[in-house]
Order: sequence, then C-alpha cells, then structure tokens
Amino acid sequence: MKLVCVIASLILLLGIISAVGAADDSSEPTLRSAKIIFIMPEGDDKDDDTAVSVSVSSRFNDQFDVRLAYLDNFAGNDTWEDTGGKSYTYELNCARGLKLSQIDKNVKTKISINPVGNDTVKFGYRLILTFDDDDPTTAPTEITQERSDIVLSQDNRTFTS
Repeated sequence: MKLVCVIASLILLLGIISAVGAADDSSEPTLRSAKIIFIMPEGDDKDDDTAVSVSVSSRFNDQFDVRLAYLDNFAGNDTWEDTGGKSYTYELNCARGLKLSQIDKNVKTKISINPVGNDTVKFGYRLILTFDDDDPTTAPTEITQERSDIVLSQDNRTFTS
C-alpha cells in the first residue's frame, strides 16, 4: 500500500512540475508554420512531371541538426511558368514545439527536383518560418531566407543553401 501511495505521489508531483514548466514555456515563441515561395524569372520553367522536395534544418541547442520543415515530392503536376514575375507558394510541414531560442537562425534549405527526362528549372525562393507565442499583444517572429539565380536540371538535381 505504501508503494502505491509513493507512486501516486510521484505521478502527482510530476504532473505539477509539467504544468509549471508548460506555463513558463508559453511565452516562448514556437514554430507555428513554414512556407516557401518559388519565384520564376524569365528562362526555363518547371515541367509538369518534375516533382520537387524541400527540407529546412538548423542546429538545435548547438548540438545537432534538426529538421524544421519539409515537403516531399510535390508540384509533380504543376508547370511553373517562366514568363517572369510568376510565383508559386507551398505550405511546408513543420516540426511542432521547437522554440525560437533553441535553433540557429541561419537555417539550411535543401531543394531537390526529380525530373522525368530532361528539365532545367531556373528560380529563386523565399522561405518564411513563423514563430508565435500565442500572445495577441505581440507580433509573430519570422525567420526568412531568400536566394535567387538557382538552376537545377536532370544533371544537377539538388541545391543547398
């Protein structure tokens, strides 16, 4: 009976500690959303049978890399027109619970294409990671990354920032 009471007390204590920790963490902005916007200059478009994959990572607590956001094998039915000034936006799947203070703001973005046959794609992109603390009196924090003049093809399928 004493063992059961000790275990119940420990469970209750852990619940209280978790609740206090959760209350303290609520003011810390956490990753809420991620999106990438592909900007097409005049040049080569993306064919409608070329799939794209994006992976975004960063150092976590200066210890190891963690994937912040990703989207695999998308846009395989979309043509990205190359008439200039066109853009294509995609929401990325993002890791939940990652705090802004835990990551390095210099994110690494990896973009790969998987063409069927020959395809050369010229583009730029803008990545937006949004962190929020759910406090309506403070604005969300955004980490952005922009690159231009990227060229991928069947012979050069991957770009890494």
